[in-house]
Amino acid sequence: MSRDVPEKLIQNVITACGSCEDCRHFIEDACLFLPELFRLHDRKREQGGGITAAEARRLADLCNLCGLCPCVDIRRGIMAGKAAYGRRDGLPFGTRMLQDVGRIGKLCGAFPRLSGLATSLPATSALIKRVLDIHPDRPLPAVPRENFDGWVRRRQVPPKHKPGHAVRKAVYFPGCTARYLFPEVARAAVEVLEACGVEVLSAVNDPDGACCGMPPLLEGDRDMALGLVSRNLRWMAEHVAAGFDLVCSCPTCGYFFKQLLREGAYYSDAYQDQTGGDGQALRIPVGMGVSGPREGNMVVLRRATYGSILQDKGQFSSLDPLQRIAVGEHAFDLGEYLASLSGEGRFPPMTRAASRRVVYYPPCHLREQKIGYPFLELLRNVPGLDVAPLTGTLNCCGMAGIMGYKKPFHQPSLQLGAPLMDKIRAHRPEAILTECLSCRLQFQHMDDIPVSHPVEVLRDSLPDADPG
Repeated sequence: MSRDVPEKLIQNVITACGSCEDCRHFIEDACLFLPELFRLHDRKREQGGGITAAEARRLADLCNLCGLCPCVDIRRGIMAGKAAYGRRDGLPFGTRMLQDVGRIGKLCGAFPRLSGLATSLPATSALIKRVLDIHPDRPLPAVPRENFDGWVRRRQVPPKHKPGHAVRKAVYFPGCTARYLFPEVARAAVEVLEACGVEVLSAVNDPDGACCGMPPLLEGDRDMALGLVSRNLRWMAEHVAAGFDLVCSCPTCGYFFKQLLREGAYYSDAYQDQTGGDGQALRIPVGMGVSGPREGNMVVLRRATYGSILQDKGQFSSLDPLQRIAVGEHAFDLGEYLASLSGEGRFPPMTRAASRRVVYYPPCHLREQKIGYPFLELLRNVPGLDVAPLTGTLNCCGMAGIMGYKKPFHQPSLQLGAPLMDKIRAHRPEAILTECLSCRLQFQHMDDIPVSHPVEVLRDSLPDADPG
């Protein structure tokens, strides 16, 4: 059918954006996709003719789903186009390997010394890059001797509860990058949560624990993304039903579970039946991006007007909508969760000084959760820490997860991240703090300023901190 032709889907996006143009100027320095879209649109309008298949494919590949553009429908259209390309054309070998971040991490974790040696030897590193179509200038990440899974297996710590507080239980979802490349971040997250009296269960303890699904979704491999999400959804929903929260230290994972997973679920028949929706009315919670007449905490819309528009037809509509809602409503960013614990008086006093000047950068997928900057407020309580925030809404490092490793995207990713790097350097910081470990890899590539996750700083400021 014509609606499944990827070029048609991308052309629909070009037409929609070209007829609106609200994003033409304000987002052009923080996005690679929209400037190219408007260039193609202007050329067609001024010179006539169409957009070639190669141009449509290249345009689709430029979107990294950062969430900065305000139109959810446009993002859906781009993702639908990418999925259609994946179904019709398949994915290159290198992309298929890179998008399976969990498999790569497990292989490297099984043979850490061999993996470390392979990535450090120039000839072997160059061969890996050629096979996976990684840009030759992009350094391969170092592989730690012990990943987070290994640390969890050998560690036995009884849960500590704060006297006078109800028990809080959380499943900690580290994300693939912290799990396999930066386990020090995941360890710090667990230690700080436990210091707040939270009973922590790590997602790596569950045999079904897998990648959140964002890398294959971004590359157009909808089947792989759906498989990963289906695996995660079952065990997550079971733990949520048992009273656990889901806490993510990776902003992309948090964005995925909170927003992308729930997309459309509130319009489903199952949810409408549960909340009193009927043949005349749709009932949607306030805060879900829908406006209209309200009854308490629900927006109530006429089904005759909106029923054909507001439907559960998103990427994950084949999965149980009630489970998707339950998981999404109990998913929290780590900083958001710690700030909540601090507000309840559960956060221990931070007494160890960190006398240094740092820049704090909140990444794209944190900003898209629209929860403010909870880590920033916590960091301001660390003795001696001088924090300069870079909280502009259009800052972007340009890495976009595995996209920054792909040969065609390498130079554009550096181009996109250069303005942010200039802003960081202008502060002359002793360190950069950011929640996103893809940003961390990009910053490490672009400069030699040390980079940490904010939770590492919080952990080191606690009186009984043990960074090792």
